[in-house]
This record gives sequence, C-alpha cells and structure tokens, in this order.
Amino acid sequence: MPRNRTGWFGSDGLHCSGRTIMQLTPLAIALSLGAVLALTGCSEPASEAPASSERVTEQEAEQALSRVSGSLTYRARIALLPDSQVLVELRDAEAADGDGVLAEQRISLDGQQVPVNFALEVDAQTLAQASSYVLRAAIQEGGRTTWASGPVEVDLTGGDAELGEIVLLPHRGSAFSNVFNCGQLQINVGYEDDKLMLNAKGQELVLLPAVSASGAKFELEGDPSTSFWSKGNQGWLTLNGDEYPLCVPPGAVVEPFKATGNEPFWSVELDAGELSLQRMDDKLTRTLPYRNEQESTSRSRIDAGEGEQTITLLVTERLCRDSMSGMPFPQQVSLMVDGETLQGCGGQPERLLQGVEWVVEDINGGGIIDRSRVTLNFFPDGRIAGRASCNNFMGQYALTGESLTVSQAATTMMACAPSLMEQEQRFLETLEAIDGFDFDDTGALLVRSQAGSLKAYPETR
Repeated sequence: MPRNRTGWFGSDGLHCSGRTIMQLTPLAIALSLGAVLALTGCSEPASEAPASSERVTEQEAEQALSRVSGSLTYRARIALLPDSQVLVELRDAEAADGDGVLAEQRISLDGQQVPVNFALEVDAQTLAQASSYVLRAAIQEGGRTTWASGPVEVDLTGGDAELGEIVLLPHRGSAFSNVFNCGQLQINVGYEDDKLMLNAKGQELVLLPAVSASGAKFELEGDPSTSFWSKGNQGWLTLNGDEYPLCVPPGAVVEPFKATGNEPFWSVELDAGELSLQRMDDKLTRTLPYRNEQESTSRSRIDAGEGEQTITLLVTERLCRDSMSGMPFPQQVSLMVDGETLQGCGGQPERLLQGVEWVVEDINGGGIIDRSRVTLNFFPDGRIAGRASCNNFMGQYALTGESLTVSQAATTMMACAPSLMEQEQRFLETLEAIDGFDFDDTGALLVRSQAGSLKAYPETR
C-alpha cells in the first residue's frame, strides 16, 4: 500500500514513527484565484526487506526500477541559505492530499544553489499500487518552506521519465494562495475577508474593494494609483501609477497566443476559442475549437479535433530560442499532428523583458563604475526608461520577429563627474544601436548592439 502521510516539515521538528524530521507549512499553489494545493509529507522509517527465496541478478533488479529525474529552479535572483533542504515526492495522482507517497528523495544542499538535480528510483511493485502519478517538490530554509512546485504529471509508460526543468514558486502564508506572473514580475495575491492581500516587489499591501464595471477590482486605501483588477484567471496590476503586463498563472496559455516552428515551417494561433494551424506542405488553414488543460504550473495541453484528426499542443514555460532567428521566447511548444511531433517556440518575447527593472552591471565588457547606477525598464506601452548613470532617459522600443530596436533616447540635463558622463555616453550609444537580446544561464539579460553590449540582472528588491 502507498505510505500514508500525515505530518508536515516545520521549524520545531515532527516525530513520525520514532524519527524526527523537519516540518513543511501548508503549500498553496494557485492555477486560478482560490485554488489551493497542498504538499504534505511524513516518511516512515526504512525497514529491512525480507530475505527472498529467489536469487535476483543485479541486471534484473536494475530493469525492475523506473527512474524519475529532472532539476529544480526558480526565477528570482535570491541565494538559498546554507542549511536548505529539498524534498521531492512521487505520488499516486488519484490519492487524497496526505496519502499515496510512492517514493521520495531528500537532498541537503549544504550551500548549493539552484538548479538542483534529483532522481527517484521506484520498483515495479510500488508503481503497480497506482495507475497515474504526479511529482511534487519543495525547498525548505531554516525549517520553513520557501519554494514549492504544484503537481507535475509523470508518464512512466516508457519505464523512465525525464521531467526537465521544474520552476518552483515562492511559498507564502495561507493568505497568499495565488501566484501570478506579470511579465518577469511574480506576485502573490489572496483574500482575507473582503480585502485583497498583495505581495509584490517585496511589499505586502492590503487592498480594499473598488467599483468596477466587471471583474473584481481592489485599490490601496487612499491611493488608487496602486490596484489589482482580476477577471477570471487573469489580472491587471498597477503600482504607484506604473502599469504592468497582463498577470497570468504560471504555465497558463492566454489568448491571443502564437507558436511557430521551422524545418518544416508551421504556425499555430489561438484566438476566440479556436486553434488555427498553418503548415508549409498544407495549402489550407485548419481551424478548430480547442480545449485547454493546465497540467501543472509549468505546462498546458491544448487539444483540437477528435480521433486521428486531433491536433495537440504541449506548451511548457521554459526559455526557447527560434532555430532560425535566435529570438528568445518564453515558452517551448511541441505540436503533435498527422502522426508527427514538431518543435517550436511560443508566447510573447516582450514578456521576457517587461515587469522588472534591469540593473546594468556591464557595458561593452568593461563593467561599470563602482556605486554608479544604470537601469532599464521595458513598459507594456512600448516605452523604455531608466537611469543612464547621471541622467534619467526615456525612449521607445520595438520587437520584430528577429530583432529588438530602441529609438533615440531623450535625457535630463544634469551634469556629473567626467567619468560618469563618459560612462553615460557609452551606455546611450550602445542602447540606441541595439539589435537583439538573449539570456545566459544565470538569468542575466544580454543585450546585443552594433556599438557593443550590455549585461543586466533583474532588480530583486
């Protein structure tokens, strides 16, 4: 039988069958407002396996095991504490929360940072106790859960499952049960009585109900320039008068959505409840109603049509680069149609730039002056603004299918030390000659320019 889980990791420790482990506070991961999922766990002590009357070779034993592997990460540029621990559990997907743990792995990080690799091995007899499986993961710091995943579906029909990168979300108290991505900005919202509790950019704000023609709108008391307005599983955030990109649950696919792939070329658009597919070898555009199922906090499944004519899209929230132009996109897409599986990218590239302030740490490979500040902000209305070193600047940016461009920037007219003014000039010349962007493995924004390059990180405060 699957092991029954009744305990949680916690700061005081929890005794389970004579063994003390850490305790997890309840985990709230939302796929829409009000959705709460729990990751619980209390493992039984390992017992010695009874002696077998049959001899099993090492090769046979290995063949009887299924392996579930992947890596855990999160978006924020925040270091984990040295005593951090990881818990990964494979569960019976149909069991109630707290039950059905089939296998687990606990990893003491000892100062290691994300990404963290994991690998679970499960024997066939244990897997036979369930017909479908999900994986859940969490990171605990100082006896408190700080990062956690939602349930990730695991397909073991082929024996093993490589899940790739699983993006963990910040874990808050019970009031903060819903997570949204507003471009690169991740926020938490929840309700306490008639109030909306908003955690954004390190601030915890209490918003009160406000009049709206539709949906549910909340404003900061006495300050309507800070608000959150939700409709269904989407929201619009304004902080101190600055409007942020559309806020959606992690892993969600929101209309209008477009994905494309190359060799052979294909294009899919989702709009008004219909999927439209174009292929180079097909003269007609296929248009069908579609069904949208969010499988986890990092993947959605889109199905259109029936039987052999079914068109399926698997959309995974993971950085993807177009195989021809190199343009980065926020989602990797697999298209299954006519017996083929084709790969491509989808979503809006501008969402990779918007929602956070980028702090420049390098100009043309030469770093920047100590204690100077250079920043970039990409706004949803096409404005780009920030600090150039001495002066503030503002301009317009545009994204095409292959490039990022910036118009000539206007600046304030302050005078500073000659070294700062020289750095500012280099920055502005590089900015105005931008022709593309990318990201490195640390999450840094890499801006390509005909006049040099910029490297920037998202502001963490």
